Amino acid sequence: MNITHIEERFSQIAQQYDAQRRLFIPCFDDYYGLGVSFLKRVKPSVRTVLDLGAGTGILTKRLYDEYPKAEFSLVDISEKMLEVARQRFSGLENFHYAVLDYSQNLPKQKFDVIASALSIHHLEHEDKKRLYASIYEHLEEGGVLLNLDQFNATSAEMNDRYNHYWYEHIHASGISAEEQAAWSKRRELDRENTVDETKQMLTTVGFRNVECLYEYMKFGLIFAEK
Repeated sequence: MNITHIEERFSQIAQQYDAQRRLFIPCFDDYYGLGVSFLKRVKPSVRTVLDLGAGTGILTKRLYDEYPKAEFSLVDISEKMLEVARQRFSGLENFHYAVLDYSQNLPKQKFDVIASALSIHHLEHEDKKRLYASIYEHLEEGGVLLNLDQFNATSAEMNDRYNHYWYEHIHASGISAEEQAAWSKRRELDRENTVDETKQMLTTVGFRNVECLYEYMKFGLIFAEK
């Protein structure tokens, strides 16, 4: 994985990122809403939240709406993406930001919830394994990982069908050719696993209650508990 390329390509679209999300994700509202809603029922009270690859804070905002008194830590490799998040949460003292490569280091504390949206799939397989082990160690007992991400279908044939459907959706969304080209370049950074492979990695490092709460073709929502 080339961290420099990831930082460059996401920094380039920081200001447009939020507006583009609904165009690139066919199931946007269910995808971002269901996991947070379910989490609130499982953990009515949360003190600390870490968002990995937080970007502009789209997922963090959903979590903040449910847990306004929690302390939020947002990490991302792109300073420009985090700058948009800082603007979004301007004036809130319970927000903290760090520009770092979370595949190498996590903040030196434990959290009730560690969340991530459309980020971990950029890591190579072995890097994912190490990250999941690190996430486990950085969760409080009973803490939860909530991972919204892109996944491969089990078969190559179905994966091709999913991709074709997804690409047609994006083409029909009305975004410009330039935006599509930039997205295609970012797509080159993807290193997707299947949902089953991901669940196995999480179970291996010690997580329990590892489930896929929601799946829509390439998009899946993984819940795992320490």
